[in-house]
Amino acid sequence: MFEIIYFIMLLISLGVFSYGIWQKWKFINIGIHGEPRTKDPWRRFWFVVRDGLILVRLYLRESKMGVSHFLFLWGVIVILLNILIFTISFAFPDLFRIAYPFLKSSMTVAGVMIIVGLGIAAINRYLIKPSRFTRKYEFAWDDDPVLIIFILAAIFGIILKEFVRFSDFNTTSLPYILWFLHTIFILVFIALIPYTKLLHIFIAPINIFTKSERLPGIMREPPSEGYMGAITPADLTRRDLLASLACMRCGRCQDLCPATNSGATLNPMFLMQNIRRLEKVLKGENERPEGVENQETQGSQEGQEDQEGQTKNPEDILLLDTVMDMEGVWACTTCRACMEMCPVYIEQMEILGEMRRGIIESAEAPPDIRDFLTNIQKQKNPWGEAKFKRDQWKKGIEFEIPVAKEAEFEWLWYVGCAHSFDNRNKPITQKIAKIFADIGVNYAILGREEGCCGNDVRRVGEEGLFQILRDETIQTFEKYGVEKIIATSPHCFNTFKNEYEGFDVKFILEVILDAIKSGKLELKNPINKRVTFHDPCYLGRYNEMYDLPREILKSIPGIELVEMPRNRERSFCCGAGGGNLVREYPGEDRPNNIRAREAASTNAEILAVACPFCMIMLEDGVKTEKLDEKIQVLDVIELVWESAYGESEKPL
Repeated sequence: MFEIIYFIMLLISLGVFSYGIWQKWKFINIGIHGEPRTKDPWRRFWFVVRDGLILVRLYLRESKMGVSHFLFLWGVIVILLNILIFTISFAFPDLFRIAYPFLKSSMTVAGVMIIVGLGIAAINRYLIKPSRFTRKYEFAWDDDPVLIIFILAAIFGIILKEFVRFSDFNTTSLPYILWFLHTIFILVFIALIPYTKLLHIFIAPINIFTKSERLPGIMREPPSEGYMGAITPADLTRRDLLASLACMRCGRCQDLCPATNSGATLNPMFLMQNIRRLEKVLKGENERPEGVENQETQGSQEGQEDQEGQTKNPEDILLLDTVMDMEGVWACTTCRACMEMCPVYIEQMEILGEMRRGIIESAEAPPDIRDFLTNIQKQKNPWGEAKFKRDQWKKGIEFEIPVAKEAEFEWLWYVGCAHSFDNRNKPITQKIAKIFADIGVNYAILGREEGCCGNDVRRVGEEGLFQILRDETIQTFEKYGVEKIIATSPHCFNTFKNEYEGFDVKFILEVILDAIKSGKLELKNPINKRVTFHDPCYLGRYNEMYDLPREILKSIPGIELVEMPRNRERSFCCGAGGGNLVREYPGEDRPNNIRAREAASTNAEILAVACPFCMIMLEDGVKTEKLDEKIQVLDVIELVWESAYGESEKPL
């Protein structure tokens, strides 16, 4: 009788579980195929073992939660194996007699692992309270119940084991009753998996297996010739929809997101959860999603008027104002922090990039983004300065600056828009020219023939203009036989290195460090200052150059290098990327202001940067926060210059 009841419960549990998985499978298949994600399966399987089963990636981001999840995961695995053995034992009683000692000891170990793991999680969530838990998703009903159910199930299992002996199974029905009560907990848990955050236990390994093999600096290519960007759920890739199911709302992405920290409507965790809720939206449930406030765009006017409860076609629903509003889409600084911090390789930023493509193709971009793109299209720079002014930074320099059309050269120095037009960065350009002359770099510049590399154009979603800019630039390079490039800006460096093909590309600081090591550039004047360094996103998270600028700073005599709390891969973005350099940033507190305060909190006298965009943003942040008497923003090049030539020395 017990066996019959047990198998009925098991079938019901597996049936409910299977139905939920089938519903999720249908949801995932709404999307398009996207890029191949299964090449080199053995290498991908290793990532699943490392980051899905051993949880190395999570441990490196938050060690205590890495331990917590490891104990919990393997405790659950052991319990599920015990359930399997227990089920089989009904048909083979002798097997149960043999397996009982293993069941007894392993259940104890599993219970302790689960209790300790969940205990760590509970202490972290309810006592330590990391900032990532302060922004709770509106529909996150299952956070506390899941935690409580597991703790009770583990405790009940341990107590149960103490009252059950193998001999009891032959003399009384009490052990069966206790086993069934405990098993009900487990079977209910199994049935609920597809409908709660626990689904990530199964989906996260698949998400890890299908992670992108592209380098961080390479954006997704359009999946087809007629692709217009992510406008409806049917334009998202199947991997994007899968990733929304792998997201367990841990909040690590939002904790480092400059938009979320600034108070903008963009929250990468809410984005993924809103995508996950598209399954309910398709069924006619029209609750307004979290993180979507602007209801005045096309997304709120079209595709949102169907009667509640009516099943909808994926192509009739617009992502804009369903998963993210207009402000949130454009608040993304493309810093990659969300993707860097995600333990299971979710690509929040790239989904926003696809939404931007869709908005651009739909001609609905905000006016400031349209102006940004128009300026680059017409004048080849974000500010719309006249093209003929691109080489005016040379005025007043007494030594010759070789130009490609007039000189033989080995390296093309690609000066970049900011170093050519921005008044704060132009003196740095002049210093670089003097250093090049003194250390003997065989270089030339394009002068007025230099255009825009297109890095930020592509990241605001204007794929067509990027292709035009890239083709024009490559034609100019071919005209002068360019093979080697020195880039002054990390943004230019990133796109030349990763999205152009066939060029040997160096970042300016690589050249400087080589000169320091070879003795061509002698740093003889001490700078007795306390310095903190801000990692540019496109140098650090995009190209993993963290040690390079620090090695240069440490080579300058007298400098005391101190780190901000968020540094290297956890560096907090200045807010300039993704077109936001020339926009009024939304939110109550701009990213550059937040970062300026963080730099000042180290008691550093100098905030060193290695990106012209960071220079513009952080100098503004220091002034806005009235910190300019406490901390000064200087480029690493300026510090090198001061040590090599003296503060009063001019490059002219």
